Amino acid sequence: MKHPAYHLHPNKAVERFVFIEAIKRLDRLSTEGLKVYTYYGLGGPFLEEFRLLYEHCPDIGMVSIERNLETYKRQSFHLPSSRVRLVRDNMASFIAQFSPGNIKSVIWLDYTNLRYSCFEDFAALLGMVQEMSMIKVTLRCEPGDYDAIGKACIGNDKAKEFRSTFEKVLPPNAAGPPRNLKKFAVYLQEMLRVAVGQALPPTASPPLTFVPVSSFYYEDVNGMFTLTGVVCDKGSREKVEQNYADWEYANFNWGTPTLIDVPVLSTKERLHLQRFLPLRSMTGNTLRHVLGYKIDKGARKTEASLEMYAKFHKCSPYFLRGVP
Repeated sequence: MKHPAYHLHPNKAVERFVFIEAIKRLDRLSTEGLKVYTYYGLGGPFLEEFRLLYEHCPDIGMVSIERNLETYKRQSFHLPSSRVRLVRDNMASFIAQFSPGNIKSVIWLDYTNLRYSCFEDFAALLGMVQEMSMIKVTLRCEPGDYDAIGKACIGNDKAKEFRSTFEKVLPPNAAGPPRNLKKFAVYLQEMLRVAVGQALPPTASPPLTFVPVSSFYYEDVNGMFTLTGVVCDKGSREKVEQNYADWEYANFNWGTPTLIDVPVLSTKERLHLQRFLPLRSMTGNTLRHVLGYKIDKGARKTEASLEMYAKFHKCSPYFLRGVP
């Protein structure tokens, strides 16, 4: 099975490192730390986030779910640690049999498409996991997928098809879907919010809630949206928010997702800029003058790119060319 080089996508890589930070903070929400957690993910052929988890969170248990036999074989070859358990199954089947017991979970539903089943999987897990578990969902966020093809193609109106497919999780009075990336990311977030309300209604017993802790949107070939949150008892919501209150990426109130759009910089440029970071104000302007040249079309776009780099520089990996 052919796969895109997800491990080489810069914005996806930033998202992955930010997620590692979110997981590490779970350590404060349990007296026994991350050893009482198990991570479940769709690792792909190279198990990239599993490698990072083993390096940064060595106490956490890890399970990779993969339905394709050849990809499963590649995962066996790239296994980063004996702590990773490989399961050959599809996500829907795995969720149907999911039984975490007393173990808390960290689950990344990392989809490359947008289907109603993605929302069904997310909603189902909300009612299954233990308190203080974390769920992250990543969805395709391509407004162009749902543009009407043309007035003459009345029977092939993709916008109508979208509304019909996702009718059960559409926000109230939603017209959509929107036609730009940012607005579509907000729209998807509201759809997930509707799914949360259906899965964990105010009258639910036990009285659980989903506390969003971060959300992002970005482009790496295709537009993507991602939401991360913690399932907890309603009385523990404040504890969760306090745990992430000093985190620069925190988003507790379903606010506008944060854009990830890191510029491509050489190692020499990054090391040069890093001497001046962090900055309290005028970040983009200062870093543009530090470089002494523009890296985008015009000063304003250059400053926006450099400000983005400053925001995510600690989560931006280095991509280096190697000689085989």
